[in-house]
Amino acid sequence: MIRRDLGRWAPIVYALLVLGAAIALFPFAWMVLGSFKDVRESNLFPPTILPRVWHPANYVEAWTKPPSTLGRYFLNSLIVSLVGTFGQLIVGILAAYAFARLRFKGRDILFVLVLTSTMVPGEVTLIPNFITIRRFPLMGGNDLFGNGGSGLYDTYTAMILPFLAGAFNIFLLRQAFLRVPNEYWEAAQLDGSGGLGFLWRIVLPLTVPALFTVALFGFLSRWNALLWPLIVTRSESMRPVQVAMIYYQNEYLTDFGLVMAASFMVTLPIILIFVFAQKQFIAGISSVGLKG
Repeated sequence: MIRRDLGRWAPIVYALLVLGAAIALFPFAWMVLGSFKDVRESNLFPPTILPRVWHPANYVEAWTKPPSTLGRYFLNSLIVSLVGTFGQLIVGILAAYAFARLRFKGRDILFVLVLTSTMVPGEVTLIPNFITIRRFPLMGGNDLFGNGGSGLYDTYTAMILPFLAGAFNIFLLRQAFLRVPNEYWEAAQLDGSGGLGFLWRIVLPLTVPALFTVALFGFLSRWNALLWPLIVTRSESMRPVQVAMIYYQNEYLTDFGLVMAASFMVTLPIILIFVFAQKQFIAGISSVGLKG
């Protein structure tokens, strides 16, 4: 009886799913189609859906418009995203393993303090982080007390260092580590494995989906970062791809064809990553319970 009722509603369910997918894909389709319009057509009102005359040269101009071409900004974003995500995984794994498996005084209180940091807006930490970067001892001409130079300002390290530790990542990995049965730890001890060996050989292989989810979130946040890189960099050779988008804006008339072409090129790596890794991402989210 229930199956018959579900069968009746199946066409409506599928129609709603198709409608939802069309709504979600419309901005992306609009961006792709708009990337082939010239400056005049891209500013028409009411707008046209399909370009009257296709201008693939928008992609060439969008690539060469920023200083040192868009490729330099892509390289900077790739370096910051990959190195930052790798460092974030190391910090998150070690912290999460300590909170999940180790026994020490004040562990739960410390974990609560880590979680409370998620309630602090990122804007509140901008000035303290910037001062720390500029006054980093013995770097960039600074003395032992952080005076006399620029510290880590205008470096890759300045864009990476302040965000290596994230409370959400630690929480997500801790929940995944807690799902590993204690029997595995007992078996590892019988084989003579220590804490780090148990983490490397057993815990990490069993929690790959959660690790991938943390890595994907970390890569995405760094790839889309704008405010912090804009604050801690001044040379164009160091700035990431999101900062390059300001070169497509004009005070009097914006060429939205160039804006759409640049936006498509900047968005494409993230889309490809999610398309090829969506199964691992979904598995990582669904595998994390609330044990603890």
